[in-house]
Amino acid sequence: MTTRSLAFRLFVAAAAWVVIVLLVAGIILVSFYQHATERAFDERLHVYLKTLVADIAGADMGDRTAPGALGEPRFELPLSGWYWQITRLDKPESNGSKSLFEATLPSLADLGVPAEPGGVREAYIKGPEDLRLRAVERLIDLGEDGRFRVIVSGPADEIDAEIADFQYALLLTFSLLGVGLVASILLQVRFGLRPLTRMSAVLAQMRAGQAAKLPPDLPDEIVPLARELDALVDANREVVERARTHVGNLAHALKTPLSVIANEAASAPPGPLSEQVRRQVTVMRTQIDHHLQRARIAAAVSVVGTVTEIAPIVDGLVRAMEKIYAVKRLKIASHVDPSLRFRGEKQDIEEMVGNLVDNACKWAIGSVDVHAELFQRTGAAFVRLTIDDDGPGLSAEKRVEAGQRGTRLDETKPGTGLGLAIVQDLVSLYGGHLILDEAPLGGLRAVLELPALQGAVALAQA
Repeated sequence: MTTRSLAFRLFVAAAAWVVIVLLVAGIILVSFYQHATERAFDERLHVYLKTLVADIAGADMGDRTAPGALGEPRFELPLSGWYWQITRLDKPESNGSKSLFEATLPSLADLGVPAEPGGVREAYIKGPEDLRLRAVERLIDLGEDGRFRVIVSGPADEIDAEIADFQYALLLTFSLLGVGLVASILLQVRFGLRPLTRMSAVLAQMRAGQAAKLPPDLPDEIVPLARELDALVDANREVVERARTHVGNLAHALKTPLSVIANEAASAPPGPLSEQVRRQVTVMRTQIDHHLQRARIAAAVSVVGTVTEIAPIVDGLVRAMEKIYAVKRLKIASHVDPSLRFRGEKQDIEEMVGNLVDNACKWAIGSVDVHAELFQRTGAAFVRLTIDDDGPGLSAEKRVEAGQRGTRLDETKPGTGLGLAIVQDLVSLYGGHLILDEAPLGGLRAVLELPALQGAVALAQA
């Protein structure tokens, strides 16, 4: 897929949307889990805080800063991160867990942490040895029995570890989910655009003459496009047919007056005027034949989906030439694969090959060879027709002159000099090539390269 591909654009847009959705969802879930983990940790700290408050409220007058056990062994381990601290505010009395190891915890109120409803403060603080702690603090006012500040903390590493585990699991899950979604998008894009690929293949078949219409079972979204394409092909055929009809009518309309003029000039007394009229009539007929032929060729090439088998054309021409040149007893050999097909009109290839074979037979001494093969150029299929004769051949200069319109290299042979020019015109309109060279038989070699049916190449290679 390229950047100009519709499939690429759909895939990139959908994949980008999936990535954005997963990224936003991941951020939201991580944030939610972080808050949930903090709340759970805070609930645990609050349990210890309430236990300490209850001990303070129920203790004797002199033992209020020395609560009982909290059921957590880590409060006994030095610098474990689990600490509690009770400070009496109305007297200089203070006590803390054994884990504090003579260290003290900072007051959340002194740090500017706002109190929540109920007078509880929650925040992250720096504890002993700069360990990051999660702490909760509450002020207890027992009236005449004193005012106390109670702080309970735990290591924030436990919160961070839980969040990190969740992030890793979420990243792994979302990565697998993202890969699965992107793969499903790719499959959906390919499946969704498959009708367009099928439509393109049928259009290629129509151009090659293997199909006449687009399939009717296309998705509703592209049915209007298919309908318009079918209408365009039909309109093309109608235009070409009208052009052919006009060409025929023009030929008939011009040739009849020219015949009258030619007859009048022939019946007139001999003289410079009648000779000049006859000469100009001949020139006009030649020009009319050439340009009408060119117009017909141009119209024929515009037809979509016309395919012609080559072997029957060559075989028919060989039989015709054997009869026409029976006196010369020529040996005309042909080697054409029956699978070869020309992408064009039957009469056009008859015109091209017929002119070249006729020219070869006209100059040949004893043999003519016609050979056809397939080849590919710039990814397109072409057929190469080679016509060799054992005649006198042509020099390089003469081969250049031979393709010029109206040029006759030997006036002793019948013809108008338009044969090779017509072939050149046809070949050019079909995007092919005509090459004149020296034949292995000693005469002239004419190489005709014309567009072929792509399927024929695959068939030949198979």
